[in-house]
Amino acid sequence: MKKCQGQSLVQFIIIMPVFFALLFGVFEMTYAYRAKATLNTATFEAVRAGALNHADTAVMKSVLANGMIAQYVKGDKSIIKGLGKAYLTSLAYEKAMSLKQSTVSIVAPTKEVFDKFKVNRMIQLSDQPKEKLQWIMPNDNLNFRSTNPQDITVDGKKQQINIQDANLLKIKTYWCYELKVPLLRDLIYQIIKGGALWGAASPEQKVCNIGSLFGGGRFMAISAHAVVRMQSPISAAADLK
Repeated sequence: MKKCQGQSLVQFIIIMPVFFALLFGVFEMTYAYRAKATLNTATFEAVRAGALNHADTAVMKSVLANGMIAQYVKGDKSIIKGLGKAYLTSLAYEKAMSLKQSTVSIVAPTKEVFDKFKVNRMIQLSDQPKEKLQWIMPNDNLNFRSTNPQDITVDGKKQQINIQDANLLKIKTYWCYELKVPLLRDLIYQIIKGGALWGAASPEQKVCNIGSLFGGGRFMAISAHAVVRMQSPISAAADLK
């Protein structure tokens, strides 16, 4: 009987750490999934704002930060103490991340595409007090514009793009999600932070590794993409790559 009890105790000691690691892992992944879902929605809201505001990255970053407020509401849902504090926290995080790498990057159109389709026109954009002559990529009357593709070299590769394709705004966003479950967060962070053992971290993860930007903690980079058709002309001031 004592031998059986001893075996059970050994089995318990071996199994329980694995069981709790799996259990805590479920909790952590649930939090991470919620953060990713929030980022997906915020990214769509950001790209839609960009489509209405000439692909202005500053506008998209502001909308992205606003969309991530849910990550920082700590139970108090009052306007000032709850939502107000959460908004300021989200905005501060976005500003800190953008110090190293912009939280919103325009994937398409590229500078090469803009240069191919740009026109010089007297126009007043939404953030300008009056009309002036400037370079824009038009998006008016797209259904009646020529659909003939143009040969454009993007990243060293030749592509055929027409004006309708050129007016698709695609962005990539990232956010630093703070790992929450004790003990497990340190293990996950050691794996994703990169290094000689685990390989190089992504550019976004390298930003998230700088915990001092966010007051310490363990952070994991999450990212999202979204695409919509432009509803306003893209200006030469847009941050195109």
